[in-house]
Amino acid sequence: MSIDAIIALIVFVIVYYLIISEKIHRSIAVVVGAFVLTFFGVFEDPDYLFKNYVDFDTIFLLIGMMLLVSTIKDIGFFHYVAFRIIKFSKNSLLKIFILLNIFVGLFSAFIDNVTTIMIFIPITLAIADAAEISPIPLVFSEVLSSNIGGTATLIGDPPNILIGNAARLSFNDFILNTSLPSILTIFLILGYLIITKRKLFFKKLEFSFEEISISKNNLIKSLFILISVLLLFVFQERLGIHSSVIAFGMGFISILIIDPRNIEKHFTEVEWGTIFFFIGLFIITGALEDTGILKQVAVFFSKEFGSSPRVFGMVLIIMSFFVSGFFDNIPFTATMIPVIKMLPTINPSLVNLTPFWWSLSLGVCFGGNLTPIGASANIVAITMLLKYSNKKVSFVDYMKFSFVPSIISLVIAILYVEIRYF
Repeated sequence: MSIDAIIALIVFVIVYYLIISEKIHRSIAVVVGAFVLTFFGVFEDPDYLFKNYVDFDTIFLLIGMMLLVSTIKDIGFFHYVAFRIIKFSKNSLLKIFILLNIFVGLFSAFIDNVTTIMIFIPITLAIADAAEISPIPLVFSEVLSSNIGGTATLIGDPPNILIGNAARLSFNDFILNTSLPSILTIFLILGYLIITKRKLFFKKLEFSFEEISISKNNLIKSLFILISVLLLFVFQERLGIHSSVIAFGMGFISILIIDPRNIEKHFTEVEWGTIFFFIGLFIITGALEDTGILKQVAVFFSKEFGSSPRVFGMVLIIMSFFVSGFFDNIPFTATMIPVIKMLPTINPSLVNLTPFWWSLSLGVCFGGNLTPIGASANIVAITMLLKYSNKKVSFVDYMKFSFVPSIISLVIAILYVEIRYF
């Protein structure tokens, strides 16, 4: 192992310890860690670092959606929608819980998970305020549903796009192969949460919402903006527009249409700590790829287990699941793709690589639910909880909620691949 790889590994371990222990703010931990890596020259080419490891699509998507949410929130749109949901469900928190999670899972299958979370969490927080309950169980369940729902389609999660391009798999291929385990997983996890949280969901609640009104003009503007964003995300491939361009542009258009005189106020609503956290995290995980650590791990597993398709398939799901829970799943997916392609050179009988592509997809996408930094949606949700509800959630708090549902999803993925492909 090279000196650069050792430095990258030491920095990663220290930063993770600081994030989990919460001894210092997570944004400071990752940014200082990224600074140390660049200061010691772990990356030979700084230009290559920013072009290949810092995902500016995610950064600008976050900024744009934060501006959009801030603008629509200020005119009471999310509270209005929350009121309509409560009224439709006849004050049943159980019905509200099921409806929200189904819609979150469905939206996440066709648009970015972060976008989905940023649309639904303000509604969820308004509902929790009206019911005078903690929003944490509702928000965390939506995070789980978002990451699982994104697994169902080619465009639902970035790793699926990488896998689809590498293996030449179509949108319909993903629908036929990953949608079923995704749907089963969402409903089983919802069932588990309903049973374990039954005191909350079956308790008679009195919602403190009075009739909430919003001007027809503002309602039309808000619906126009949201529908436009959703349609642009759904058809972005045909239009040839990056998701970051859509979100960033629509963020400013929403301010122009609704509140052009208070742009500085909406700039203050952007959670800059989260933005810098993502930048630092991309650099730190990029160092593990750049120095070859992730590739060494992947090649080791392929050599040890590549002789048996069934064993390698199971190991691939489990390894992808846990690695994606602690690392950014995009560089790991990019690392595993050539490893899977080289399997026939290790075992010539492995001519059908299809089961391994689905194993990788289910493993990396489901694994994002394991920790609060396993996926972008998790980080955004926790940030919004603190910003809008003053609810601080620790690394351990999140994992107490997510661990069992995450293991349920892992078991379903293993059984599904085993039964269907092997």
